[in-house]
Formats: sequence, C-alpha cells, structure tokens
Amino acid sequence: MSIREDKSYLSSLDLLAIEKGIAKLDIHSIRISREPFTEEQKEENRKLADSVSREEWAIHCDESAERTAQKIEPLIEKLSEKFIIHQYKDNSMEHYGSNWDLFFWCNGNNKGRDYSYVTLGTNTKRTVEERLSDIEKVLEYAQEIGFEGIDIAIQYATKYDDEKVRYIAIAYYQSVKNKFINYMGVGKIKEVGNGDNVHYGFFKKGASRNYYRVSDLGLMGLAFKDQTIT
Repeated sequence: MSIREDKSYLSSLDLLAIEKGIAKLDIHSIRISREPFTEEQKEENRKLADSVSREEWAIHCDESAERTAQKIEPLIEKLSEKFIIHQYKDNSMEHYGSNWDLFFWCNGNNKGRDYSYVTLGTNTKRTVEERLSDIEKVLEYAQEIGFEGIDIAIQYATKYDDEKVRYIAIAYYQSVKNKFINYMGVGKIKEVGNGDNVHYGFFKKGASRNYYRVSDLGLMGLAFKDQTIT
C-alpha cells in the first residue's frame, strides 16, 4: 500500500494565496486505486497490447481492474466499520445532511459497482481542521489494515478567506480604475451591473458592450502579478 499527496489540482495562485495567508490548504478527497505501474510493467503492457486483438486487450484490462477491485472493496468495508461513509451502503441522499465522515463514490459497470477506483470525499460542513483530522485518522487506520497493491492519493484543495479576497479585489480595482492594463489584451476593468448584481468586467480597448467577466480571484491574481499586494 502506498500513500501519497496530490497537489496537482492546486494552481500557482492557490499556492501563493496559501503562502500569504489568504487561503488554507484544504482536503478534497482521498482516491483509492491500484498502485502505479512500474516502468517494467508498463513495457510489458505495451508489448501485450501490440500482440493481442482489441477484444483480448479489453478483457485483460477488465480482469486487471477486477483484481484491483477485489483488494479495494475489503478495505472500504473495514473503513465503514470505523467511519460513517455516506452512500456506501445506503444509496439514497436521505441522510446527506447528517454528520457523516466520508462520502463514497466509485465507477459503475454492467456488473454493478466497480471498486477499482474509489473516492472518499470529506464533509464540507466541517471545518478545514476537522476534515484534515478526519483524513489523518482514515489513513492511520488504512495503514493498520494494510492491503497490498493499493494506492491512496490525498487530493488537496484550497479554502479561500472570501473577505480577504474581496478586500484585495476591491483595492486592486481602485488602483487600476480608469487605467489601461494588459490582461487579455489592452483594456480596462470596469464595474458592471447595479445593486447586488455588480461585478467586474474586462473591456478590450475600444469595446463598450462586450467584456470578459473577472472574478474576485482573478483580480487578486492580477494584484499579485503587479505586486500590488506583497
């Protein structure tokens, strides 16, 4: 069993915001699948794929997935004895609002559930710290159980402080208001709409109606790029 961190879904803006204290590292889910192929196994698969028909290759892939599923399903069953896993045994959404620990998802096929690839999401009604603690407990228990040939990837996300983001966005807008900037070409950022529907739009030079909507995060990214916020 291998356990690894996956921060590939975090953008450079996410990482910079975390560094500056404008966001926190959050947990999205843990993904459970087979351990990555070694280079030797990849080469063997390439040779096999070249030597058999498409139908035979499809059968081989299905059999490989089934072997993985037979390792993962007992792990999920064990975890369900210690944690409340929503939608694992009860497919309805009736208890979605309850205080569950993990949210189960897997692929499906004509035989039913395909346990060769499973995700266990966290309960976003809990704080970031609580969810990080939940995942830590899950991983500790998974290591105690210890199934071979399984890969557990911790998929991270970003939890922004919306008030801080909004403050930076407004400050940046005020600093470039009525000025030409280079964003998606040369143009200006303007407020669009009225009342509660006000948002920001980037108008290319010469445009009066057509614009690209710019989110608060987008404005914050521009602020970082222009070093308006340090």
